[in-house]
Amino acid sequence: MYKYKKLVLGLVLGAISTAAAAQEQVEEGAEYRGSWGISAEFINFNTDVATVNGIADSGIGLGGSYSGEKGLFNFTIGASLFYVDDKAEFSQRVQNSWTDDEYTEDSSIDAVSLYLDGGILYPLSEGVSLGMNVGYRYFDIDRSIANCSNCYSEEIQIESDTYLKPFARFTFNDRFSGTLAYFSYTGDKGAENSVQFEVNFNW
Repeated sequence: MYKYKKLVLGLVLGAISTAAAAQEQVEEGAEYRGSWGISAEFINFNTDVATVNGIADSGIGLGGSYSGEKGLFNFTIGASLFYVDDKAEFSQRVQNSWTDDEYTEDSSIDAVSLYLDGGILYPLSEGVSLGMNVGYRYFDIDRSIANCSNCYSEEIQIESDTYLKPFARFTFNDRFSGTLAYFSYTGDKGAENSVQFEVNFNW
């Protein structure tokens, strides 16, 4: 499966490079369009990796992004915060720095992600476009006590990864559009796939 994913990734990158060379002149006069987005996302992790790390094999996220388009080409840069259920939480005595009161707190999973991708966006009609991007997603996930700077913590072994992102964009009006995207992670590093819906707006 890993070799297959690498082959697909190589083919997509090759197709994008070829299309970029072919379109270089015709896209010179294309108008640049930028938009901001707010997203909701459902992510799936490899079951074995999730079990070893003591977390649920899925999570939900909220995020924001900026996207740009010119001609057939587009890019997106974004960030997400995920809620992932902690299956191996621990407890620790902590002290309030203001009142010196001591109490017990349970751990939770902190999951942050940054991502960047680019590729081709092709209009099928006035209101619908289909795209294929390739990108890289950074994951920072750990088990820790919230708002405690010197408490014990554990790193969750979900590594940063490359991905393929087929997506559809639906134009609602001059200011608002929606994007439905599927992230297929290619490196077998813990994250398997995710589905994201984003509302995009510009002014």
